This record gives sequence, structure tokens and C-alpha cells, in this order.
Amino acid sequence: MMTRSRANEIPELVRRLGSRSQTRVDAARARLSIIGERAVEDLIEALEGDNNRIRANAMPLLAVIQDLRAREPLTAILLLDRSARMRETAARSLGRFSCQNSVRALNRVLERERNDEVKIASVQSLVEHYLAGRDEAIGGLLHLLVDEREPSRVRLAAFTLLRALPPAQRRGILARLKQDPQDEIRDKAFEVEAALTNPAEPTNGEIERLIQDLASDDYAAWNEAVQRLGAYGTPVVQPLIAEMRLRAHDPEYCTRAGMALKALGPRRARSLADALDGVREPLPLQVLVEVIGALGEKSMIYRLKELIERVASESSPNGASGTLDAFQRVRAKAHLELARIGSRVAIQDLRQSLSDSGPRIELELLAAVALVGKREELAILLRAYDCEDEFVRGRIAGVVREIMKRERIRRNARLLQNLPGDQREALERILARTRPVSRRKPRAERPRV
Repeated sequence: MMTRSRANEIPELVRRLGSRSQTRVDAARARLSIIGERAVEDLIEALEGDNNRIRANAMPLLAVIQDLRAREPLTAILLLDRSARMRETAARSLGRFSCQNSVRALNRVLERERNDEVKIASVQSLVEHYLAGRDEAIGGLLHLLVDEREPSRVRLAAFTLLRALPPAQRRGILARLKQDPQDEIRDKAFEVEAALTNPAEPTNGEIERLIQDLASDDYAAWNEAVQRLGAYGTPVVQPLIAEMRLRAHDPEYCTRAGMALKALGPRRARSLADALDGVREPLPLQVLVEVIGALGEKSMIYRLKELIERVASESSPNGASGTLDAFQRVRAKAHLELARIGSRVAIQDLRQSLSDSGPRIELELLAAVALVGKREELAILLRAYDCEDEFVRGRIAGVVREIMKRERIRRNARLLQNLPGDQREALERILARTRPVSRRKPRAERPRV
């Protein structure tokens, strides 16, 4: 019953992305972002349809979820779609898929695209890639920034890169841009130099304005807000989290706020762990868990055990399914961040979460048990195997094989031989997928006399 309900829910939510009511669209976006990877296949299928309203809303959602299955369809739209608006949206969405293939596709757009808006979106996404650590994204941007033949609007979009450059390199580029023949470029170069040379101390009003700018449709405005909030440090944490709670149904805003919090660095963001206690909205909680994991400060990550216990105690099997699903994903994400540092401090709840999931295991739970699972968790995974769809069965199979390899469990181990019949049968199907092909050479035939 639960599987059938979820199977009907996701397509209906995707259809609502095409609604002319912004309220219905926002509600669908928030719910789909919480469902996460389970919604990816339906969202990708929607990209192949002819409803551009749905397509335009599906692409940013895929960017928020960041499942790698979406990268190739978005790249195809960026390079091949006839609609400039769709290409622009795809370019912005690829900014969240930090990998070499995304950078390569965006650089191709810089070389051959004629539409300025698509080019600007590609520039801005390449800046995001560079800020995420992709050094290969910088070459095309620097060339475009100083290319006098490029439209000034496109070149101005690349100015957001300057804050992230080493000071010596930045000074050299600014010195060149201050001599540029385009008035707008010269003026902007002087403005950026002044702002970086004499940064103003933040006031409460300035912080509030930047927090509101995170909601802007103008990339330059919200990207500037992300970088400046990150530079201001600890004073931005509480007001930023308060705004995330007010915008708890806006996945894009919460994602941008998370980018600003990550930019604080682990030392200045230590108060994040304390802030978890006051947040009750699932989407902001998801983002905060991801931020704590990205910052890598172990003392903060261990605090996620308290969040797991809180969510477990507040979740009721008889509660509303939508609310329960949302918080269960928060719980699963917290387990994954603990597992990434090799911790089993919450292993009892991880086992309980896997057992209680019914026919729908959160994929983050599977990722967590793949990292820290031992032989004790194999039986739980095998019980769940036949209850899931083909995609999740593949994930479970991979986790089972990973645990067996790490724990050096042989196929004929007594532990496996003593499994109940249905679990043993599931294990045999999993192992059959990876049974090695014999490499013995065929016996040479005796030559006929």
C-alpha cells in the first residue's frame, strides 16, 4: 500500500509543477525536494516532455537534489535544446553538479553560444564550479573576463570570480581591467578594487539586506550575498537560520543559505550545532545537516546523534505520512554524515531505521550502512531486498557486496548458510549478479591425424 501511494504521489507532484498557481508549484517543489532521489526518474522523464513550465521547474529541483543521473539530461538540454530559456535554466542547474563533464559542457557554451543570457548563466555556473574546488573551470572564465570582443554584460557576470582569486592574481587582472576600453568594465573594476581594499564592517541592517538578497532572481545579487555573508562570520548564523525557517518551503533559498553557511568555515560555524535544537522544519534541517557534514568539524558531526534521537522520539507511526517522510530523511542524512567519519555511535538507530522503513528505505540510510555496516546488518538488508523496486534493489545489492568484502565474509560462510530461506534466496540473487566469469582457457583440441 505504501509503495502504491508513493508511486502515485510523485507523478502528481511533477504535474503540479506546471500549475499556474505559484502556491501549488511551491508546495510541489518543497515536497519533491524532500522526497529527493526517489523523485529523480520522474523529474528526468518530465524533461523529455513538451510542457516547458514543468521542464523549467524540474531542472532547478534536480540541481537541488544533485543526483548524478540528472547530469546528462541537463547537459543535453544545454547543448541541444532549441529554446534559449531552457538552455539558460539547464546552464544554471549544471552549476550544482561539480564535475569535469559539467565544466566541459559549460565551456563549450562559452565558445559557441550566441544568446547572451545563456552565456551569462554558463559563466555564473562556472564560477560556482570554481568556488566548489574545480580549478579547471577558471581558464575559460579568465579568458572571457579580459576579452574586449565579448559583450560587457557577459564579462560583468564573470566579476564574481575575482573575490575568490588569490590577491596577487586578482590585482593583476584588476589592473588590466581598469584600462579596458569598455566604460562599464573600467567602472566595475574600480568598484571591486575599492570594496576589496576597504571592506566595510557589517551592520545588522546590512546583514538583513544580504539575507533578503539570497532570494533574488538576479544571480549576481544572490551570489554576492553568499560570499559577503560567508565573510562576515558568526553574526550571520542566527538571522540566516531564522530566515531559512520562514522560507522552509523554498528549496532554492535554503540551498543558497546553506552555501553561505558553508563559506563561514568550521571555526566560525560552530554555533550551527546548537542551532539544530531550535529548528523544527524538515527542509532547513536537511540543509543544516548537509552543511555540518561539509564543514567536517567532528565535534559538530557527533552532535547529529542528538538530532537523530530527537527525530526518532518525535516520529510517530500514526502521524501524517508527509511529515513523517520528511523528518525520516533528515534522520537518514544525519546517519550518513556520521558514517562518513566512520562513526557507529548511532548504529542501533540506524538498524532500527532500516527495519522500520517498510517498503521504502531512505537511500541515505543505504549509503550510511555501506560505509559502516558489519555482518550484523546483512540480515536487515536482505529482508528489505524483495520489498523494494529495481533501482533500490540494485543499491541494496551493492551495499551487501561492500559489507561482505570489508568484513571478509565468504559466500559459503556459516553466517550466510544459516539465513532463513527467503533471505538466503535474496543473497543468492545478489551474488549471482557479480559471479566472476571463468577465465580458464578452453582445452586445446588434439590435432586430427
